[in-house]
Amino acid sequence: MIDPELVVIVGGAARLFRDDGMDDSADRTSQRLLDAALKEAASVGLHRLTVEEVVRKAGVSRMTAYRRYPRRDDLVAALIRRETQRFLAAVADAVEGTADPDRAGEGVANAFIAAVTFARDHPILRRAPHTDPAPPAESADLIDMGSAFIANYIHGEAPGPPAQPVRWVADVFARLFFTYLSMPPSDPDFGDDRELRRFANAVLTPMVRTALAH
Repeated sequence: MIDPELVVIVGGAARLFRDDGMDDSADRTSQRLLDAALKEAASVGLHRLTVEEVVRKAGVSRMTAYRRYPRRDDLVAALIRRETQRFLAAVADAVEGTADPDRAGEGVANAFIAAVTFARDHPILRRAPHTDPAPPAESADLIDMGSAFIANYIHGEAPGPPAQPVRWVADVFARLFFTYLSMPPSDPDFGDDRELRRFANAVLTPMVRTALAH
């Protein structure tokens, strides 16, 4: 099952694609608050995060915090937006760094490696194997979002919607990624970047090629 905090962080991507993409946390005080919120969430979890403790860790006044984030939910939402933007930037950089843009399989492999590496190093996401599973409905929504994103990338500039084999492969990728984050395998070793690339090249890339050939 998928960790609830993983759902919250990565699930924020759906909202980012619907808004104007502006980051409302650009000023230094807001960044201090969000940095403190990230540390607190990494320690106790998002659901137990309190504004009082974040304010204490950030070293700002309660009034300063409430001017920017009137409610606890506003602070959590801002943290989600910032961390999701970081996640998407890491994945986008990996895709854009693909040597041959026409090789969708290579791009997907690079994206997978970047996503796992980001989650492995993230103070909240690395809690995933040690927390309770998310409700099935939230997990399904997140998988659907990830699957659609991957399918559109594999499909590229081709006319019409992604073909069924492409949608199938994208769905497998999304489920594999989130399941592996929640329950990291021992083989391949997700702490070893070389093994991550070997796994991606041996398993993911051929699946993309097969899907595109149909």
